[in-house]
Amino acid sequence: MPALHATQRTEGWLSPDALERIAAHLRVPKSEVWAVASHYPEFRLAQPGRRIVRVCTGVSCRARGGRDLVAACERALGIAAGLTTADGAVTLEEMDCAFACSVAPVVEVDHAYRGRVAPGDIDSLLSAPAHAGHREVASATIAPVGSRAPVSGSPAQRLAALAGDAGARSTGARLIVGVGACSLAVGADQTLAALRAEVARRGLPFAAVAAGCNGMCWAAPAVTVARDGQSPRVMGPVTAAAVPRLLDALAANALDDAAGREFMAPQHRVLLERCGLTDPGDIADALRRGAYAAFAQALTDGSPERVIEEVRAAGLAGRGGAYFQTAVKWAGCRAARGTPKFIVVNAEEGEPGIFKDRHLMEGDPHRLLEAMLLAAFAAGASRGILYIHGEAELSAQRVATALAQARAHGLVGDRILGSDFSLEVEIRRGAGGFVLGEETALLESIEGRRAMPRPRPPFPVEAGLFGKPTVINNVETLAAVPSIVARGGAWFASLGGGRGTKLFGLSGHLKRPGVVEMELGCTLRTLIDTVGGGSSTGRPIRAAVVGGPSGSIVHPRQFDEPLIPRGPVNPGTGGVVTLDDQTSVRDAVRTLLAFNTRESCGKCTPCREGTARLLTMLDGPVDGAGVKALSEVIQVASLCGLGQAAPFAVLSGLAEFPDEFGVS
Repeated sequence: MPALHATQRTEGWLSPDALERIAAHLRVPKSEVWAVASHYPEFRLAQPGRRIVRVCTGVSCRARGGRDLVAACERALGIAAGLTTADGAVTLEEMDCAFACSVAPVVEVDHAYRGRVAPGDIDSLLSAPAHAGHREVASATIAPVGSRAPVSGSPAQRLAALAGDAGARSTGARLIVGVGACSLAVGADQTLAALRAEVARRGLPFAAVAAGCNGMCWAAPAVTVARDGQSPRVMGPVTAAAVPRLLDALAANALDDAAGREFMAPQHRVLLERCGLTDPGDIADALRRGAYAAFAQALTDGSPERVIEEVRAAGLAGRGGAYFQTAVKWAGCRAARGTPKFIVVNAEEGEPGIFKDRHLMEGDPHRLLEAMLLAAFAAGASRGILYIHGEAELSAQRVATALAQARAHGLVGDRILGSDFSLEVEIRRGAGGFVLGEETALLESIEGRRAMPRPRPPFPVEAGLFGKPTVINNVETLAAVPSIVARGGAWFASLGGGRGTKLFGLSGHLKRPGVVEMELGCTLRTLIDTVGGGSSTGRPIRAAVVGGPSGSIVHPRQFDEPLIPRGPVNPGTGGVVTLDDQTSVRDAVRTLLAFNTRESCGKCTPCREGTARLLTMLDGPVDGAGVKALSEVIQVASLCGLGQAAPFAVLSGLAEFPDEFGVS
């Protein structure tokens, strides 16, 4: 996988000659190289045009005009989607999801996203000079913390010294621009540049810095005014042209942040508490705000079992959709025989409509690293792998920066903070594939093979990566751990009726799409009307897609049901896409099923053949009984949870909206 990635980055695609060279270099059969390269959707086996234009047609973008953008591109370029112009200048493609759903509809031009695109914008997008690709924004220039922790004292004392040094270098009052994948797509980098220039011109006593998005994607580009001793105030949208007006209002003490306060008020922010406030490129900023303190105290106490017990008391269950008890995994790995033991962070997040893990990595990468350290300490792991989606460039860049900083400060590597605990961490990149959400398929990918689920038992905690005991957790699950260890499992269990908090990505026909953190047990009514601001079109909300391709279609009559795992309305992975009454539920269901069909790894017949047959059945007059019977076979006989969940949207759509399918 790393060799394929490196070659495609250099050459733009994987030619037959390149595949042969890779096979010779790695000393593996050509057939094996081809098998892997042809399995992952992000690897290109056909040469693209000099420019690549991709239009998102996932459910969120589709609901907000994605198909119209495809048609506009086809007219402007004179080709159909999936083709390259005759002169080889431009390749036009549809994409399953850009994972910037909160600024839908999205078009990607030369590997850079543009959000809130209208058909009238296409000509200017296509005629603009080629962009170099993903835009990262530099952090403010801040003096670094000492290169390593002090050489004496307990781990907690050593970290306190680092944090003290970071506190002494505090930047004071700040104007913080939320810079995430979503806000970059609508000009956050331009707002930051304009803000820095105007603050300098006016000689204002503020530092203009970049942070991750605080979840208010609907207000992007957003600017947070942060002063010591005062609550942050968030303004947005603030375009580059609007920066002078913002600073005038700031000088006149006339800032209006009522909409932001309405959005934040219903939330209980634990995982997101530093997102939008902390500079993700500055470890000193993270240390000032408490990063690594829970981990240092756990090392000082010297009890991995205590960490496991706090997580058990918290009732923390996997937030990747399965809701399996996290402490059970950790304890099982710790008790298993064999070394080295591994901790794997699943940051693939390949489900259309789900974008909360990227939000966490972009906004607070040091929280994820601290959580990974705590999990490894508890489970007895000495090797760690962060597996990040191949197209989540901003997430990968910020995690890589945070990892390098943590390693330089003695927080990753050998004898961390002077303790006996060591953890070596590396980053691996995926190349697409929804099946990577299944943990054993992820292990196959890390080992360099096609991503296909393994039969179980044995389970990964006994025989996982390279046959060694392995813990696999997704980003959101781990991100809760530092707060649980710091405040106690009972505290977390007091939230959400014993279930804690959950991140939700809101998109579709909403006035305020974005990422929110709520206590489990909240309702869709609260998410859609109170937090999301209701319908953006003024028309009634007809349905909500909850949980992405493995989720369900929820009728408004169930909007007051509590969102609890395995309840009447299961929150799943946390994606919520709202559809107004002018949107076809049948089209949304077909979009989700078509994705599941394309993304089947092909290993088991019920999923590989069954989903394709089910899709064909939706394209004509629908035989309700036949659809249900085939869905039952797929659910019962598929090898992994993703195949088993593939018919959920179809079954819920048929049950709740039979008229749309012509079923009585």
